[in-house]
Amino acid sequence: MNRKELKPFSECSVLIVDDEPMSRMLLESILNTVFHCYTAQSGQEAITFCNDKTPDLVLLDMNMPDTDGLEVCKALKTNTTTSDIPVIFVTSTLDIDSENACWEVGASDFVMKPVNASTLTHRMKTHLLNKLRTEFLETMTYHDQLTGLYNRMYLTKEIPLLIKQVARDNGSVGAIMIDIDHFKRFNDTYGHLEGDLCLSNVAQVVAGVMKRPKDAVIRFGGEEFLVILPYIDDAGISLLANKLVGLVRDAGLVHAHGIENKVSISAGYTVWQATEIIEEGVEALIEAADVKLYEAKERGRNRAIG
Repeated sequence: MNRKELKPFSECSVLIVDDEPMSRMLLESILNTVFHCYTAQSGQEAITFCNDKTPDLVLLDMNMPDTDGLEVCKALKTNTTTSDIPVIFVTSTLDIDSENACWEVGASDFVMKPVNASTLTHRMKTHLLNKLRTEFLETMTYHDQLTGLYNRMYLTKEIPLLIKQVARDNGSVGAIMIDIDHFKRFNDTYGHLEGDLCLSNVAQVVAGVMKRPKDAVIRFGGEEFLVILPYIDDAGISLLANKLVGLVRDAGLVHAHGIENKVSISAGYTVWQATEIIEEGVEALIEAADVKLYEAKERGRNRAIG
């Protein structure tokens, strides 16, 4: 893997967490020429920031009055949204018990105060490089090369973990099955290269609507797409599915044998409690959405049914 294929360090976001203003200022002055730095002055502020922004690395003071560094690190590592963020502790004292506690809560490394600027920067680069390489490999493993969407491998390996997380929160998960209307006739008319372009264009429209980090758009196969949506209700998924149908239609992609001479999609959707999905299997959730997709096609296509 070539280093040039990875995101440059200057685009990597680092969160500096310290309750002392002078310490935050010193660390930021050391690092802001290399990384894109943010700061937080308390443990709770750091946790909130990470849930919202998901930085590439957290530089964390171990001793803070409200929520100490160990508690912050533990909270980050037990949340699926933030669990992969490397955490480096900054501390002025470190005995054997404290050192072991750092490893037990999932820290990647620690540095001692007063900080050596060169050592700190190089250690951060090492941990960021490991993270970027892992993300690159995951992208190659879990993404469809044509559309850039997630693939069936992601559905098999990662979605069950997401559903378990939602189940712990007693939440629900929605699924939308999408099919491009009359796609075989599109390929027959324009050829497979234009068909691939059509798939990519529809994929961009669908993916562009998803704003939450854990919403997943998956190329299910051929001209079918699957959207998995944690923490959504019946009204929310109905609104979203109908919005997707309208946006694809309004994109104005030409299809001589399509509805109103445009590319359109049909969608079927459903929402289940996450605990029910664990009992019945992800396949049952998808099948339920697929049944609704079939109904949408039978009722004239270019619509969403749930």
